[in-house]
Amino acid sequence: MSAMLSEFGQAKIDMLNIYEDMARHLQMVVDELQLMPNLKDLMNERMRDELLACIQRIKAICPMLQRKRMKVAFFGRTSNGKSAVINAMLHERILPSAMGHTTSCFCQVEACARQESAHVTIEDSDDQKLSIDCLRELASAHSGRALSPHSLLHVRWPSSRCELLGHDVVLLDTPGVDVTAQLDECIDRHCLNADVFVLVLNAESTISRVERQFFELVAQQLSRPNLFILNNRWDAAASLEPQLEQLVRAQHTQRCLQLLVEELGIYANVELARRRIFHVSALETLRLRQHAKRKEEDRFRAPGAQLRYEEFLSFEREFAECITQSALRTKFQQHCAGAAEMLLQLHELLQQLAKQLAQLAAEKTAAKTALAAGYECWELQSVQRQEELSQQVEQLSEESCRLAAQLLHEQILRLPAAVQQFRGPFQPNLQRELRQYQRLLGVHLEQLLLQQVEMQLGQLLQQKLHQLGTDQADCVLPVQLYCAVDCQQLMSGFQADLEFRFSWGMVAILKRIQAKMPLPLPQLPPLPKQLNGHREELMKLPSHLGVWLPDTENSMGAMLLLGGVLTRTLGWRLTLTLGAVTGAFYAYERISWTPRAQERSFKSQYTQHLQRRLRDGLQQTAAGFGQQVRQQLTRSMQQLQRETEHKRSELSEDLAMLSNELAQLQQHQSKIQALQATGEELRQRLKAFQLRYLPEQDI
Repeated sequence: MSAMLSEFGQAKIDMLNIYEDMARHLQMVVDELQLMPNLKDLMNERMRDELLACIQRIKAICPMLQRKRMKVAFFGRTSNGKSAVINAMLHERILPSAMGHTTSCFCQVEACARQESAHVTIEDSDDQKLSIDCLRELASAHSGRALSPHSLLHVRWPSSRCELLGHDVVLLDTPGVDVTAQLDECIDRHCLNADVFVLVLNAESTISRVERQFFELVAQQLSRPNLFILNNRWDAAASLEPQLEQLVRAQHTQRCLQLLVEELGIYANVELARRRIFHVSALETLRLRQHAKRKEEDRFRAPGAQLRYEEFLSFEREFAECITQSALRTKFQQHCAGAAEMLLQLHELLQQLAKQLAQLAAEKTAAKTALAAGYECWELQSVQRQEELSQQVEQLSEESCRLAAQLLHEQILRLPAAVQQFRGPFQPNLQRELRQYQRLLGVHLEQLLLQQVEMQLGQLLQQKLHQLGTDQADCVLPVQLYCAVDCQQLMSGFQADLEFRFSWGMVAILKRIQAKMPLPLPQLPPLPKQLNGHREELMKLPSHLGVWLPDTENSMGAMLLLGGVLTRTLGWRLTLTLGAVTGAFYAYERISWTPRAQERSFKSQYTQHLQRRLRDGLQQTAAGFGQQVRQQLTRSMQQLQRETEHKRSELSEDLAMLSNELAQLQQHQSKIQALQATGEELRQRLKAFQLRYLPEQDI
């Protein structure tokens, strides 16, 4: 146990030496910076202010390091044997211990200075030293001079008489959680700086509600506190049968595990929590140790006393390991990280200054000839870069034309679906409303299709631009390219034919026959429209046939004429049947020729006309996109040239200024290197400290 506890004292010495050496090193750096001339950017002044702040921080930390101690707080109900446990750990009866409520106030046992004798002091009472004999009167609840439960009594005991106190361990005894009503105040005043908590229970009873409530408050204010549970007075179980004793022990252990793991959530590992639970007898341990100290044999040793004593030793070993690790982490981890932060900051500052000095020295030796050569090379690269950009502007312009043509062609194919998506009031009998419907349809197509072309083309060109290289990526395309297509203008001459046409008229039948089985007829003039809602011209058969076909307006007469011929050929019954069927089809189509059907016919005619007009102007529109891209890239390239010229002038001025300052800074380069070596040595010492005492922490 001593070996583990001594780690804390050695760590305190090592950390204090590191901080003192850091203070001297930082002061040397400040002195060196004061000898350097002030740079234009006030680099030295900024560095000096930061280093002086670090020195003040170290001066405040060093006294704190000297006062660092490991603190353990003992809690539990009255008469559970908290004071007896502390006396057993100290190997001497120091604190008053008796039956019932004995400890009246908080008692903090700690080592006194080497030249001092044992004494007590009351907190907030001008640190007046009182005789150690006053302890039994001030700390005992049976005395009339007993202090209040909220008072803190410092018991300073010579470390030569107690090895545990010689390792900077502070033991805090409490009057009992059932006596102290203001739990929050007790935690804030005395517990927040404790490294380990020891809950002392009476093995002859169970954990009380007050004890649970107290440690719930501790767990809320401290993240996973280190908690040990001692089931004291376990010697009372010696009178039980062995099997019953094991059952009682298992019951106590299970309840303690439930408190540590489930209720408080301090330990996630059940096995680790089990290692924090012990069944001991403090008075029995103290008596054995006092007999061993006097080299006397305990003739009244109860059965199982040796096992309980060994378990108390196990508790002390686990306690020493836990409090050492916890104290190293809580007391030195922050200071270790702070020292690493300051050394890293110093390293970066010195490295930055040394880098500037080296850069300025290299530029000084290069002289004006090397500087002029560098400018010439840079100018050559700028010219080459300009030529590459010009070539890529041409390449992107051509690529934009190709992509625009491709996207426009895709949108032309999607035009029928886009037209069908449009919904609006359609009144075919009112010419004004029909023109309004056509205008809204054009706006709908421009928003749905043409703006898609603009957006997709911009995205594709931006991707192409980034693929060319980082320099070209500085050129910025327009936020949104403009598509010079006006649907209203393209459809200005459009006139839809919304008159009814019978689909089984003679012209319609011959058109279907010609579509399925092309006849060797001479080329007829193209008909502007077909089927319902189309304008039909008189379509004549070849002159050598001597036959002509009327338009659909006379198709009913032609059907009657054809019916007469069929009557003579097929008979009047079959002819009448065919006529009835044809009449039914005619009536159905006539009835079906509703405004909705007329709207579909209008959209079909509109789509065919707009597709034809868009295909006619596709190349011209794509060329317009290419011209926009060319203009924008040219402006971006000119802006890049202006930025390059500005950077060139700034670089020239900076080099001239740094060259003048280098003449004064060259003599400090060797000193800066020596300071860097000293700082690196301190960093290595700090890393060695971390590897030895804080292996789980990264610096």
